[in-house]
Amino acid sequence: MTDRRCHARELLIAALGEVERELAAPTCQLRPDQLGACRATLQGYLVALDGDALPPKRERGETLGRLVHDSWPYDLPLGTAILKAERAFRNV
Repeated sequence: MTDRRCHARELLIAALGEVERELAAPTCQLRPDQLGACRATLQGYLVALDGDALPPKRERGETLGRLVHDSWPYDLPLGTAILKAERAFRNV
């Protein structure tokens, strides 16, 4: 596994952990359906990364980035973790 893949994997796992913590003990007043969508998308990214089934870069969207930017507070650490993970996945 390349360094980029390893780094993306680490960021995805960290973001998933933060989403799980927020779902288990809400502190940010985020909608559970949005957190569930984040969890499902991040898990899908991880499966694609681990399974070597990556779509072409031009087909890797910014689904979570739009959700975070449009709906969540600007300075939310969870949002930053999700954005970093998605960006790393797009750049693998």
